[in-house]
Amino acid sequence: MIKSTVNKIKAVINDIEGYDYVSKVKYVIFLICYELYQIKMEKSTDDTTIFNEYNNFDLGDAEARERIAALMAEDSRYIEDSDLYSALLYEKLLTAEDKKALGQVYTPFEIVDSMLNQVFQIKNIGKNTKILDPACGGGYFLIELYKYINNTFPEIDKKYIIEHMLYGIDVDNFSIFLSKMGLMLHSGLNNVDFNIYDADFLIDSLNTGNFDIIIGNPPYVGHKNTDKEYKKTLYEKYSDVYYDKSDISYCFFKKGKEMLKEDGIISFITSRYFMEALYADKLRTFLKNNFSIASILDYNGTQVFKRTMISPAIITLLNSQNDSIIKYVKVNNDIFESYEYRQDKLKDSGWVILKDEDEKIFEKIDSVSNIHIKDILAIRQGIITGCDKAFIVNEEVIEKYKIETFLLRKWIKNSNISRKTIKYNNLYLIYSDIIQDEKDCPNAINYLSQFRDVLMNRRECAKGIRKWYELQWGRNKSDFENPKIIFPYKSKQNNFFYDESAYFCSADVYLMNNLSEDIPLNYLLSYLNSEIFEFYLKCQVKKVGKDVYEYYPNKLNNLKIYLPQENIAQNFSYLGKFSIEILQKKVFNIDEREVNIIKKYLYKEGDGQIEEV
Repeated sequence: MIKSTVNKIKAVINDIEGYDYVSKVKYVIFLICYELYQIKMEKSTDDTTIFNEYNNFDLGDAEARERIAALMAEDSRYIEDSDLYSALLYEKLLTAEDKKALGQVYTPFEIVDSMLNQVFQIKNIGKNTKILDPACGGGYFLIELYKYINNTFPEIDKKYIIEHMLYGIDVDNFSIFLSKMGLMLHSGLNNVDFNIYDADFLIDSLNTGNFDIIIGNPPYVGHKNTDKEYKKTLYEKYSDVYYDKSDISYCFFKKGKEMLKEDGIISFITSRYFMEALYADKLRTFLKNNFSIASILDYNGTQVFKRTMISPAIITLLNSQNDSIIKYVKVNNDIFESYEYRQDKLKDSGWVILKDEDEKIFEKIDSVSNIHIKDILAIRQGIITGCDKAFIVNEEVIEKYKIETFLLRKWIKNSNISRKTIKYNNLYLIYSDIIQDEKDCPNAINYLSQFRDVLMNRRECAKGIRKWYELQWGRNKSDFENPKIIFPYKSKQNNFFYDESAYFCSADVYLMNNLSEDIPLNYLLSYLNSEIFEFYLKCQVKKVGKDVYEYYPNKLNNLKIYLPQENIAQNFSYLGKFSIEILQKKVFNIDEREVNIIKKYLYKEGDGQIEEV
């Protein structure tokens, strides 16, 4: 719809009183669908079975109904094909917060079309083909499927396509309504028996039979946002793919397998993190052992869903266990790189899918690296205050309130760290965990008192674990006071910094403390910032944005480095980057051609060189 029409619709929503915003949005879209139904179907007002079925969304606001009717009559000449996707308008009207709360992330049309084209290149379609979207949302996949089949096979009756070929499932009743409306408006049919069910694909049993194609966008719901009882049910039902901190989307692959015909296909767009995530190892094993992986389109950090931090991958699976050559496509700075990879080379610990030349270098490094990071370094997260506004202060506040100086610690965040320096902003942490008695620090207590209500409501304080003035997670202060290597949680490059200035860090910073005094931190620092290790690391860790990587301890701990003999390590601790690079090239047998390959991998064309040591 044109922008002016959408703005008028928003005005109607805002004028409705007595309901939450989402309920008002659903009601207005319900009214718009009713008017579109009249315009598109040219039906009498009595022929409204679907609106009677879903009258729970009708708030009964007569004024809103009249305004929407007038608006749609006035702007009906502007209605295009895209306006018949009721879910598209729903998506436009919801706020970012509403979408997050509802878990509403609709798949862009260009991706839907791409997935369908890929599947139909592999799978022939006929009258007996059954297709399921197990999390159909607003019906984008179902509607595009209908349009494709109707245009490609005009001999197949429209009603037959909807009633015998297309199936959808969703846990959200309004999404079911939107899916049905979309199919009705695009087909021009109203007397249809839909196979679109208000149910939980993972839990509920439906008498649908098995499917030739299962396609869609399973919900990404992490362990923190999953109900405990529901999580318990998933543990019991999907233990071979789902455990501990797994994502519920993993279960869709297992259930999809169970509902797939022998020669069937699954094509899902899902978070790409399953290829590397620690708690996706069971899923990786399941996929490798139960399917032939036809293709993976890895968006490699590119965020294709608006207002989300999720970078997806599209994986297409054949219901067979034949030796498979995977067509792997990786997006690098909007350039699609395509190459083939043998499925039997995939490792359960993580799918490192590289070009031949990159893989040879990676294997050289991996085979020679002789010790895991977790065996020589303890990685710990920075401090969680629970209220930075209270505990992080500048010099002006310190002076004004005469805050006791023995409580103050220099404070840095992720953005302050580079491999060369700390950009300190003269901020301090009130390290209140060392206060034994409130009377010992009257000035600090007086300052913090203005935030007392907020501090008392922190989870740990509410449970009686922390005193109201203490930090939520203050950690062990000696870890910060001793020499350490610190690094940001997310970064475009390896930004490991050797800190001897006792910086205290926020939770988006991690610190490495030496487990052995025999291994110089300077050597480790030079190694961690080297091009060879950065290449080795970036081949394996999560990419969470355009050229942004996640430096998560669970992953870093299991990476290997090369540790030379003790005397060599000591000698090299006093040498610069150049010497470290020479050592590594000799150790790993990396020639100049391979050095250039590493540089090409790290410094993509157009990005410029990453900051040097």
